[in-house]
Amino acid sequence: MTVDDAKAAGAIGLFESKYGDKVKVYTIGDLSKEICGGPHVKNTKELGDFKIKKEQSSSAGVRRIKAIVG
Repeated sequence: MTVDDAKAAGAIGLFESKYGDKVKVYTIGDLSKEICGGPHVKNTKELGDFKIKKEQSSSAGVRRIKAIVG
């Protein structure tokens, strides 16, 4: 969907200059609805089983993982 459609649906997006014409919206129940940045949880145990596909530095002292759930 478009960024405007995603925001109208209640999604949060913090990096608008980095989004293309179409974005993905990730939703976790009533906890999170975010544009393309991926879901956020307080603790990975909330996700259940998942497999890490990629790990990298995001910024000083911050690591980012890309994983699949299930």
